[in-house]
Amino acid sequence: MTHEHPLVGGMDPRYAPVRIGDTVRRSAGTERRAVTELLLHLEAVGFDGAPRHLGFDEQGREILTWIDDDVPLPPYPGWAMTDPALADLGALLRRLHDATATFQSSTADWSTQWADPLGGPVICHNDLFPENVVFREGRVVALIDFAMAGPGRPLWDLAIAAELWGPLGDPGRRDQHPPELDGIARFGVLARAYGLGPERASEFIDVLVEERAHSRANILAEIADGNPSWTRDWTAAGGDERAAIDDAWIRHNRLPLIRSAGG
Repeated sequence: MTHEHPLVGGMDPRYAPVRIGDTVRRSAGTERRAVTELLLHLEAVGFDGAPRHLGFDEQGREILTWIDDDVPLPPYPGWAMTDPALADLGALLRRLHDATATFQSSTADWSTQWADPLGGPVICHNDLFPENVVFREGRVVALIDFAMAGPGRPLWDLAIAAELWGPLGDPGRRDQHPPELDGIARFGVLARAYGLGPERASEFIDVLVEERAHSRANILAEIADGNPSWTRDWTAAGGDERAAIDDAWIRHNRLPLIRSAGG
């Protein structure tokens, strides 16, 4: 066995995957049967934007293919935040949802913490941070880390992407994204690339607000349980005050966001 290289970018270093050669190994016991079946389904239907499941090693760790090229880490570089890259992400997300619409799992062993509480007709990735998106020559080519995947409404995933990639919120408090990004305009770039009909723009905003409230409740629960990663990162990002200001920005810009998405 070749040398193990720890991979950065996750919230909990205890479960950080490692790279060995052209494979990624995830900690034993962290894999979910439903996700394994999902990755096998994506391979079977020809979806090329996800790692392949290769089985388990002698330590019981899940083995996945390594997808080469670049993954942006915060603070996010300009090359990862271009409008063409965002359009790539929207198109890839639509292909993922289309590919999962025919998926039938034999188990309900999904992570539910960050997933759409209403469920839905597709499998959402649910963890669309830029750190989980692979770039090649400045263009988006794949998604990685499907550990949080689960059934949901397509707009749930699209809302996560819009919030994290716009980004959506008070530009004056932006700390991980290039300051010149126009979150309102980029909201429309993502919606159009995904193929969202303009008649659904208002619904898109509603799901975004719902997803933000759900995520905030989960973060506060993690902090209450003593999770040091969330406690550190939530405080560094401005905590409840930052969340309230960003919520207000979204409410104030509801109509411009709807118009940007074509509604």
